[in-house]
Amino acid sequence: MATTKRRTAATGFDLRRMGPGGRPYYEKKAQYAEAMKKPVPATIESLFHRYPALTGFSVRGLDEIPDNCSRSGEDGELFVSDIGILPSLTSEQYGEIFDEIASTLADLLAEQPDATELLRGRTFARTLH
Repeated sequence: MATTKRRTAATGFDLRRMGPGGRPYYEKKAQYAEAMKKPVPATIESLFHRYPALTGFSVRGLDEIPDNCSRSGEDGELFVSDIGILPSLTSEQYGEIFDEIASTLADLLAEQPDATELLRGRTFARTLH
């Protein structure tokens, strides 16, 4: 009679989802909570006023993007991702919004170099009242 390997149960710690950069999500929980306490810079809020179709976007750090994305090699490099736009726009309009987001972030970082930590890993979304 052949012996079979018994699989371990897929519960509890065995199901820890890995977050960006191969770290478990629970390791980022405190960092996320701290980021949520920080105010959204006025320049970012103004993006949502200027572009009514923009619903949100994320800012990722170097360790939070797939390996196949191009990089400049700088440690403090940030990437814009997950841009939400409703209703759908033309690719030209989408490109304009993307360029404006990138420009706004670049201006903010030029004025406040320490804002890198405020932005990295955050998702900014339109607030509905």
